[in-house]
Order: sequence, then C-alpha cells, then structure tokens
Amino acid sequence: MAFLFHRLLPEKRHLIKNKLFPQAISYLEKTFQVQKPTGTVLLSRQCVTNQYLRKKDDPHRYCRGACAEHTRCGPVIVPEEHLQQCRVCRDNGGLCGPVGEADQEGIRDTDFVLYVSALTTERCGQENIIAYAAYCQLEADMDRPIAGYANLCPNMISTQAQEFVGMLSTVKHEIIHALGFSAGLFAFYRDSDGNPLTARYASGLPPFNESLGVYQWSNKVVRKAVRLWDVRGNKILHHNIFLLITPKVIEEARKHFDCPILEGMELENQGGMGTELNHWEKRLLENEAMTGSHTQNRVFSRITLALMEDTGWYKANYSMAEKLDWGRGKGCDFVMKSCKFWIDHRRKKKELVAPYCDTLRSNPLQLTCRQDHRAVAVCNLQKFSQQLPQEYQYFDSLYGVPQEDLPYYGGSVEIADYCPFSQEFSWHLSGEFQRSSDCRILENQPDPFKNYGAEKYGPNSVCLIQKSAFVMEQCRRKLSYPDWGSGCYQVSCSPRGLTVWVKDMAYLCSHSGQILMVNIQMNGWVHIGNLICPACSDFCDFCPPEQEPPPIANLTRVASIDLCSCSPSLVVTLWLLMANLLPLLAGFLLCAWS
Repeated sequence: MAFLFHRLLPEKRHLIKNKLFPQAISYLEKTFQVQKPTGTVLLSRQCVTNQYLRKKDDPHRYCRGACAEHTRCGPVIVPEEHLQQCRVCRDNGGLCGPVGEADQEGIRDTDFVLYVSALTTERCGQENIIAYAAYCQLEADMDRPIAGYANLCPNMISTQAQEFVGMLSTVKHEIIHALGFSAGLFAFYRDSDGNPLTARYASGLPPFNESLGVYQWSNKVVRKAVRLWDVRGNKILHHNIFLLITPKVIEEARKHFDCPILEGMELENQGGMGTELNHWEKRLLENEAMTGSHTQNRVFSRITLALMEDTGWYKANYSMAEKLDWGRGKGCDFVMKSCKFWIDHRRKKKELVAPYCDTLRSNPLQLTCRQDHRAVAVCNLQKFSQQLPQEYQYFDSLYGVPQEDLPYYGGSVEIADYCPFSQEFSWHLSGEFQRSSDCRILENQPDPFKNYGAEKYGPNSVCLIQKSAFVMEQCRRKLSYPDWGSGCYQVSCSPRGLTVWVKDMAYLCSHSGQILMVNIQMNGWVHIGNLICPACSDFCDFCPPEQEPPPIANLTRVASIDLCSCSPSLVVTLWLLMANLLPLLAGFLLCAWS
C-alpha cells in the first residue's frame, strides 16, 4: 500500500494507516487467494493522448505519440519506481518500441498494489460519499487488476469508536470494487479454465460500450430479464433488471433464497453512475456489504465471495463468509416479485410482513428490532413530497392515510426500490453523532438518567420487543420515554434455555412470546416494564422444549420496591435516631448557657 494525505488530522491519519486498512487487508488476504500470482508489479505509463495500442503476443501497452509526464492511479501520482519503461508507437503504429529510462524495480512479492488517499475531491462533494475506489491497471495474461486506489473523503472519516465497524466495512467494500466487483471489469471475467467469458478483438480487448463508458460484457456474465411486477390498484407492470449469471453466483443465490429457478443475482438498477450495475440489488440483499448504500450491519456473504471466484482470478475461502439473514429461505416469490406481492400475501395469511414493514414513521417513534435482533430499529416507511413512479407504488391501504395520498408513500431508501424495511438509526445532538442503535456496541449505552428501559448495550446484548413503555418511578414522580417499542438487553444461553438479564436480575424465557414483568432498582429509580421473549433458537445453539413457565416464576420479581422516605420502616428508624440524639442536644445547650 502507498498512502497520500494532505492536511489530515493526526487521529484520522492514525486510524487509516494503523487500523482501517491493515484490518481490511488482513480480512481480504484470508478470504481471496490469487489463482496466478504476479510476483512483481510493474505498471504501464499513461499516455499524453490517452490513446493506447496493443501488439499481438506482446504483453506491453504502447502509447500513441508520447507517455505522460506523470502516471496517476485515481488522485494519486504513481511513484517512478513502480513504473515500466515508456513504450510508444509512431507512424500509425508502424514503428513501436521503448524510449527513455529502463524498467524500474517495481513492487516485489505483490499481487495487487493499492494507492490510498484522503483528499477532498470533487466527488467527495456529492451527498453522503464516504469513500470511493476503482482499479487502475490490469495484468496482461489474465486481465486481473494489479493496481487500484481508494480515496476516503476527509470530512466523512469518523474516529468515534461506535462508527469503526461501519468505516471498516466501507474500506473492505471499496477494495473489493478495485479487485473485481465492478461493471468496468465484467467483460474481463474468465471461466474456471482461464478462458475469457466475453469474446475479444485481435487487440485482446472486448468491444467498448460508449454509452456506458465500459467494455461490453457478454450474456455469459450479465443479461437482462423482465419481472412481472405487482403495484397498487391490482396492476402488473414489466420491471426490467440485470442479472449476474456466472455459475458460482447462481449456485449461491439459489441456495440463499431457496429458489431453484432463480436465473442469477440481481444487480442494482438505481443510484446513477457508480452505484447502478456496480452493486447487488438493495431490495433483495439489504445489508449485504456489496449493496449500494450502508444502512446497517454490513456482512460479506457467500454470494459476494462467489462473484469474486467467478472472475476467474481468485479462489474464495468460504469460511470467511458472514451470515446474511436478509432474504434467507424466503423463496422465489420474495426474490422474483415486488415487495407489494410479498407484503399483501403475508397480510392475507395474517403473518408478519418481515423483512419488510408497513408501519409509518411517526413522532414519537414506534421502535422495533432489526431483522437479526441485533439493533433497535424503526420502519422507514414515509411520505414523499412527490408521487413515486408507478413502478414503486406498493400500497392499496395504509392505516390513517387517505386513498389519494397513497402514491406518495414508500420506503426511504430509493435503491431498495422504495420497499420499506426496519432500519437501525443514530442519535444526533446539534448535528453531531452521539450513538447508534446497534445493541452490540458498548459505547452506545445511554446516559444512566436517560435509560428509561433499563437497557444494556454490549457484545452479548440483543434487541427485545417491549410490550409497553417502561416507567421510571421515584416516590410520587413518574417518568416515561415517548419513543418505545424495543430496547437492548443482555442475554445468555444455558441448558435451561435463553435468559434475559436486566441489571442483575435474571429472567428465564420458557417459550417464545412469554411476557417478562420487569421491576428493578437502578440509580435511585424503580424501572417497571414488560419484555417479550424471543425464540431461544434465535440466539442459542441448544434450546430445551418450550413450556409454560412455573406460576411463581415472575412473582418474586414484581414485588414493589419503595425508595421513598415515607416508608414505615424508615420513619421508625428516624424517630429512634432522634430519640438518641435528644440527650446529647440537651447537654450541649446546658454547657453553652453555663
């Protein structure tokens, strides 16, 4: 790696060089093995005219005219010692050869060189851009990327501990783009025998698509498809998509969704240049790390590892894949139809519409849990200022919404095809990030005097549904928080099953849906509320058969706790103390008057 920083704060510089990129590189080195190692990387020089020529059976790239003074990889100027000798062609390609200094030393024992920068570029001015990356050059034999860059936008780099996991996943995401997951590289993918999946011209290059600005892939890599798409008003439209159809991707996608007729994995169809076609479809793989936006809990799934293996350049270590819950086992209706079809059919069966949702965002918030129960969440269904395109109008009815307003409602994430889903969130004060709703991050623990639900954040905590709003009581004072519905609580597993811990009190869940009546003392307040037990199997490897809890199970936990000075025992104690102090007071007064 090579780093370029201009006027970057020392703490951000340290985060990038010593934490983010070393950890990201370590993960990727364990996950992907290069099929044909390079050994030494030596890069071609860029051309003044940006016009290149290739000669048959010659691995070198020639400039038409002259080589540029500097060769760049993204915003970074490549060091001279990383470059080949300049090679040019004159007289319309009739006279070709090297000029100037000989080949430099290059970077030894390297398969890929990454140039890392933290510069405020024009692209950083776009909304919510944290980082971006791309490949710069391909090696001649297999077309594998051997150089790329990643630029982090300085103003978006967070050094807060709560945001480290998100920053790390962003860095991994961007490097994977440079390594192979890029529409600009689809035309260079190869089969397991090393043969190109897209036909080449005599120059060794595939045809170039001027409108897309990339080399045109064949239908062995990506192809178009049409879905029958349910929308409001009992209408069915044609929804056009692009599918990545390489063998391993098809295999893993079919297994993940449990859909044996799935033709491939859908690529993103929204978001504009840089997002469209360069990511998985957000609607179908919501928190997969290679979707087009970071909403929550990014994971690198077997499907992404399969794509990298299908490039023909890498062998994937599937033990490094992370579990993806979104869409798992949902079947063909989920993966091949609109979210309206899914929501409507679940409603008819009186079943939960998860992983989607149909609860309007409101003030106060109605809290719920993320699909994997690892974070507090809210349904991102909202009203837009303009009607959504007909293709994304999904609701024939919503509680409290007039019929004429229904076309304005959809999920807040455009690239998820406006399908609403429960999404984690963060608290801000005067625009500054305070904490997120991820239960596993210890730094998200709320202030003790704002912890109405007696929550506990940390590695062993999960999101549980609250049956009612928690109340904090102290004598005649009662406080409750308007935003309620779920909270983070520590859990543990044992042969007895799942246990929920609230402060130091243990509540055993005998069955899913059991109501736990919480009544505990904390920081001089009594916290009273009800939690709903999740399924033991959601968190524990071993679970005993479900049963009704013993009748006395929770009675010992709901006995009234009295912190008030008006309790009878405290009153008696105070009177006894006063009685013992009266003789001393009388003696003191007599001495004072004598």
